[in-house]
Amino acid sequence: MMTDLDKKDISYTAGFFMLIAFGVGGMFLAGAIGGIAWNLMTGKGLAELAAAVGNPAYLREMQLLQTLQALFGFLAPTLVTASFLSHKPLKLVGFSQKPEGDLVVLSIVLILCGLGVSAGLGHLSYQLPLPVSVKAQFDQWEQVYAAQAAGLVSFKSIPDLLLSILVLALVPAVCEEAFFRGGLQNFMYRGNGNRWMAVIVVSLIFSIVHMSGYGFLSRLALGVILGLIYQLSGNIWLSILAHFINNALAVIAMYLQVQSGKSLAEAMSDKSGSYLGLMAVPVVAVLFMWMNKKIKQKKPADGI
Repeated sequence: MMTDLDKKDISYTAGFFMLIAFGVGGMFLAGAIGGIAWNLMTGKGLAELAAAVGNPAYLREMQLLQTLQALFGFLAPTLVTASFLSHKPLKLVGFSQKPEGDLVVLSIVLILCGLGVSAGLGHLSYQLPLPVSVKAQFDQWEQVYAAQAAGLVSFKSIPDLLLSILVLALVPAVCEEAFFRGGLQNFMYRGNGNRWMAVIVVSLIFSIVHMSGYGFLSRLALGVILGLIYQLSGNIWLSILAHFINNALAVIAMYLQVQSGKSLAEAMSDKSGSYLGLMAVPVVAVLFMWMNKKIKQKKPADGI
């Protein structure tokens, strides 16, 4: 690992835990700011806010609150923590690098193949012989997630679709990748030097934070793919692009289902999929080996 001349005195391991603490604090700050914004926009209090979650009548308010949560809960804590660790925080997180064309293409192909893996794991999750109590908890989490997501999207027009993509795809891609890959994974790797531990541990955290039982394996696989893209390239823009494509395609798929006559609830609870998606696993592995080889040719010191 190369010596970082921009590093300050605080260790990267300490930065890992600082970021978690700042993230929790950022969520509380986002809640406070969101509560004020909610009151200014609607004239209602916090009790009404809790009841309004998932209500399409408050679409714009919920979209604003979601954006504030991403900015203050993920992006701001990452940049603040990075500023404690480095004289060049944007460079530390990976924002200062320009993505190269061949790696952009590879990242796009990787995430498209990863969608197949994710769908296969999602189908597997629904087939698992879970205990009744566990299944009930998973079902409850899915209902809460579906209700929250339904309150953040509108598919009445193309502008509505584009705004939904902005809120549910672009903003989360930038903010979550900064926090999980540019922050937690980056700091853990720099602290202990173990690439695979950093990718897997942070992917587990990434999946757990999303609070979805049936989606746990799918998001874990997504986290590993995004984590390896970042770990190999050191460029946060590539994992942001891949994350954005994943989320945007999900939003567009819901839009198309609604336009075909399904209700938003039906589109949200779509459980279609098959084990065939798992056939993409070796393809993803080969693509990563190819990416690793290309990056090694450019930067011999890098790679898994």
